[in-house]
Amino acid sequence: MTKFFITIIWRKVEVTGQVTGELTGEATVEVIRVVLVLVNEMTRVEIQKALQLKHDDYFRTQYVLPAIEYGVIEMKYPNTPNHPKQKYRLTAKGIELKKKIKKQTKKTK
Repeated sequence: MTKFFITIIWRKVEVTGQVTGELTGEATVEVIRVVLVLVNEMTRVEIQKALQLKHDDYFRTQYVLPAIEYGVIEMKYPNTPNHPKQKYRLTAKGIELKKKIKKQTKKTK
């Protein structure tokens, strides 16, 4: 008889699935988490620290690139992605999404 087990690691997410579906269309929970923690301009390291993520490649592929593709964040130096002073900031779409999420989460509390 073969036995299986599953390990589940949960990370705190500030938005419920219902809220994310209503407000974001196709934005993932990871994209929403980036939007919620991003304040002014932040470096990759600062965002990762705020999200408690340590793996650089995972953060880039699952958080940063989708958020850029979705149009909610942008690079300070878009023509030089590896710029030593690279920072990320919310776009107008990202600012609006953040406002909607905060407003919706207040209603659900």
